[in-house]
Amino acid sequence: MKASRLILVNVLVLVGLAIVAALAYYYYSTQSHYVSSQDASIAATTVPVVASAPGSLATLTVAVGQHVAKGQVIGTEAVAAQSTAAPAGASTASAKTDPPSSGVSSATTTIPIVAPVAGDVAATSAAAGQDVAAGTPLLTLVQLKTAYVTANIPETNIRHIHVGESVDVTVSAIPGVTFHGTVTAVAPATQSFFSVIPASATAGTYVQTTQRIPVNIRLHTMGYTLLPGESCSVRVHT
Repeated sequence: MKASRLILVNVLVLVGLAIVAALAYYYYSTQSHYVSSQDASIAATTVPVVASAPGSLATLTVAVGQHVAKGQVIGTEAVAAQSTAAPAGASTASAKTDPPSSGVSSATTTIPIVAPVAGDVAATSAAAGQDVAAGTPLLTLVQLKTAYVTANIPETNIRHIHVGESVDVTVSAIPGVTFHGTVTAVAPATQSFFSVIPASATAGTYVQTTQRIPVNIRLHTMGYTLLPGESCSVRVHT
């Protein structure tokens, strides 16, 4: 073998070893200093608007996607108003002995529906003319300025994560942009713990699955509007 060819082979071997070493270091560094998850999404504070009294929804003047200010009138509700009065010409004594219903008259009055906070209408759940009871949901407001990330971290990695650690976040809807955030809370239970139908198995059929713990991340949005439900990937600096 010529000396030049031998040198070339040696160089290629050394380059290959260097690449393998770099990949091994990168893997070790990633596993040692970061916890990553693609099971994450944007969330935001939502505020329900409900009927304040039994009656009917007279008007609803906002639509999905519309921004409303705190205190803005966004509809009206027609409610029954009752008043008690003695019949004309009746004496005080006879008014007292009359059945209560004889002196009761009812009328309809309109009361405003007011936005309790500023936000965007995310969904409506009632329509004009619909009868409503006190507490009936009418619509839901979402506060986009409060956007944060909920990441579901495997239980095998959760003990590496602590409040205050920095996070890199990428949002599927905004490729090429890395957002920065901070861990603000680590849930004290797994996702399945509060499930309406908790996971269970009969004897002899149980298969252990890795549970996930929700982690909240405050996000610096850098002027972008992030929508609740958008998919994310996170990398927590541990």
